[in-house]
Amino acid sequence: MNRFGWLEWIVKANRPLMFCENTFARRYSSLEPISVETLRALLEGITRSVEADVAAEPPDAFGIMFDGWTHSSEDFVAVFAYCEDNGIAKSALLSMAPVINGLDEDPSARIHRDFLAGMLEQDFDNCSANRRLATIMLVPLVGCASHRLNRAVQQHMTQNENDFAAVQGLMTKLRTIKHPKASFALLEFLDQDDEELMYLLPCPAYNRQLKKLYADFKDFESVLKALQGENVSLLDVRVWFDGLIEAQPAFAAYIAPRANIVHTPDFELGCVRVLKGNGARLTASEKRALRPFLQVDRAPVNHGEEAETDSLVQRLEKRRRLEAREARYCLVGSIPATSNKVEGFFSVARATLGYERNGLQPIPLEMVLFLRENSR
Repeated sequence: MNRFGWLEWIVKANRPLMFCENTFARRYSSLEPISVETLRALLEGITRSVEADVAAEPPDAFGIMFDGWTHSSEDFVAVFAYCEDNGIAKSALLSMAPVINGLDEDPSARIHRDFLAGMLEQDFDNCSANRRLATIMLVPLVGCASHRLNRAVQQHMTQNENDFAAVQGLMTKLRTIKHPKASFALLEFLDQDDEELMYLLPCPAYNRQLKKLYADFKDFESVLKALQGENVSLLDVRVWFDGLIEAQPAFAAYIAPRANIVHTPDFELGCVRVLKGNGARLTASEKRALRPFLQVDRAPVNHGEEAETDSLVQRLEKRRRLEAREARYCLVGSIPATSNKVEGFFSVARATLGYERNGLQPIPLEMVLFLRENSR
């Protein structure tokens, strides 16, 4: 337990591997001193053990979410596995490794394709390389909902940049106020003929517009915060986005079901129908997109209610309707609607490769992050 205590302390507290040889850490800790060589050997051994546990957990069918990250001219790809356990989505880090092995290679979609050969359904951010990668791999692409909403909000801000410029000028002046409470108490005594002050204050029309923008941004903020939650499904996102489109029709260019930014609209719409419980109403194109996720139910169908007077066609139609209701699609409920998990993981990786760890090689870095992410 002594060596494991050092390893757990260093991994979870984000300390450098040399921390176990730090004079003060040894002095003020009850753990027995160990060398960094011993710690590295323990790190490798436990990593192999956790890898075996993670490999034994996912079922035969599971999904993949990945994204790329560049640090000091080194390109990394983080790969997460998503699966369902009794209807609950579970994830595990599979890899955090450099995607380029030679100086003559480039971070193209084909390099990523080779890196992820054999993977299943993907969840990416909405960049062109990821769209191209999904196309050449012949798999559906579920874009990051947070990214799509950010694009829509940015366009909304561009259309109202004059209003924001007026607010910025006023805020620049207000930053000089040291005692805001006292200043508000003097509001009724302000000189209404002060041209310099009146120049900064927005006119009544601007006031109405700014109040409307404030209400709009409160709505945007509520959806953005909701997207940061755990277990956000594609159905959740579709309901929230439809509500935003109803209030802001211009947002449809980015968050509508068939917006140009959506790589595989039939797949996303099909997932939404299934999550609603309307799997029997899938269109032909949606069924084709969801065919790899179709779970065949081999249980016998009960035809006991068939009347003896029913014709052959009537009996066959009844059976077809029963089979349509029994069609089930696996993994649809565990598909993440955002890539926030990967973005958060990259933030941890950036902190891990801090000033004290810039010399950490990719393999030890991957082991540290692997153990930290997959700790129970």
